Amino acid sequence: MTSKKIKALLVEDSHVIQHLLSEIISKDERFELCGIAGNGLDAIDKVIKLQPNVVSMDINMPIMDGLEATREIMKRCPVPILIVSSLFPSEDKTMAMQILEAGAVAVLPKPYGPGHPEFLQSVKKYLNMLESMSEIKVVLRRFVPPTKDPVQKIIEEDLSKKEEKPEYKILAIGASAGGPEALKTILSNLSPYFPLPIIIVQHIDGVFADDFCNWLKTASNLPLSIAYQGEFLLPRHVYMPPGNCHLKVLPGSMVSITDEDPNEGSKPSINVLFDSVAKVYGRKSIAVLLSGMGKDGANGLKTLHDKGAFTIAQEEKSCLVYGMPKTAVELNAVNKILSPIEIAEEMHSIFNL
Repeated sequence: MTSKKIKALLVEDSHVIQHLLSEIISKDERFELCGIAGNGLDAIDKVIKLQPNVVSMDINMPIMDGLEATREIMKRCPVPILIVSSLFPSEDKTMAMQILEAGAVAVLPKPYGPGHPEFLQSVKKYLNMLESMSEIKVVLRRFVPPTKDPVQKIIEEDLSKKEEKPEYKILAIGASAGGPEALKTILSNLSPYFPLPIIIVQHIDGVFADDFCNWLKTASNLPLSIAYQGEFLLPRHVYMPPGNCHLKVLPGSMVSITDEDPNEGSKPSINVLFDSVAKVYGRKSIAVLLSGMGKDGANGLKTLHDKGAFTIAQEEKSCLVYGMPKTAVELNAVNKILSPIEIAEEMHSIFNL
């Protein structure tokens, strides 16, 4: 008895890339190439008619681009969408981040062509990502107007009321699929007076780490940067790891960037970050686990919880993929279950902001 094949829809306007990717997908016995769309509008129509298990989505296309197509698909007939981006045009990378916010599950560089020394490796990565994306359940996206900007309210308040609670020394956040949208909401609603250093581990292909950081920086009310080896964590600053590296904290609030093997299949790993935070800060930590597939971060959150840290998981209703938070809840690793906007509000409540 053969297992049911994964129905994949290819959305790509370049005939050359269409041919390359359709050949790659069709020759793999795991997949059925159920259709090809040459633009975003065609993609919406084919998703509705063909009901694919996963969509490989290009970015820049005529008639309707990948951003608008993803928004419409996730509003009308949600399906896991893998953004397949060129490595070179900076505008593609910027839009790739916006598409992740709109509900795409992941972003990946386009596979190299035959004859390139990394052709087989890039094809394997592409196909394995399509397979793993097809297994997740995404939810209908409800796009709501931005919330009232809390920064003006903070500025108008008496700054003498802002007293840091000494029991907490760090905020650690882990995120995967659906994380960019949640992170943007949290950081754009978090007060610029939030007193702790914040460390974020977001699952994203290493070649997009800098672009993701730059995109998220535009939404953050706090300075945000890629951390480097030996850096000391500063209050009111946000840090992320370099691409394809783990990030740990060491005694003395020092950053450690490591090249260890993946943990739970992830590099950077949320578990690696959370475990290090548990060792250094213990109960003086706040840790948040956001939307994502798989289990990375759940065990680390449990370790923190058992040490007395304050732990939060994103609520199911607001998650694009309710995988990591669900596992954490099942492990009894969570003190509170909140939406992204409620997480920012909770931080304000803790520190009287």
